[in-house]
Amino acid sequence: MPGPTTATPTPPSSRARAAARLAARYQAQDSTQTLAEGLAEYYARNRARVTAPADLPAESAALFRNHDACHVIFGLDTSPADETLTDTRTMLACDVGWRRYGAYLASDPQAKAIFKQFGAWRLIVITVMTIPRIVRALIERRRMKRPWPWTPPPAYFERRLAELRAEYGIRVI
Repeated sequence: MPGPTTATPTPPSSRARAAARLAARYQAQDSTQTLAEGLAEYYARNRARVTAPADLPAESAALFRNHDACHVIFGLDTSPADETLTDTRTMLACDVGWRRYGAYLASDPQAKAIFKQFGAWRLIVITVMTIPRIVRALIERRRMKRPWPWTPPPAYFERRLAELRAEYGIRVI
């Protein structure tokens, strides 16, 4: 009589890993989390990849606080493709604009270190691979009611993401 069989666990597929990555509550279009709760979840899920603004040098804290709020309001994670899309959506759909945001990135020592770590060639490849989503971001910007504020007012952190997204016409893509 054969003995009991044990199932050998199979590693999760790339689709399963992607689904798990998208499981963040703040990434749901109609998330009932506040912006502050979404940021807390974003920091908790990305401890190994993201330094909270409170732990950054003063000259970098505001840039990364605003950048991280964009991750949350636009429902994006920290994968290289989503980082590219966060920067794209920030430049297109926030009141900071291309020139000012580019100047922030070019002058901030922490941002420069991140870009150097990635390398120019890898950034180009990631951007090219993200072009379909960038096109979608362009379309979504045209649908927005008005630009998202680069520096959200303090009261926004107590408002629900679904409410803020509806008010600005932001769709998670």
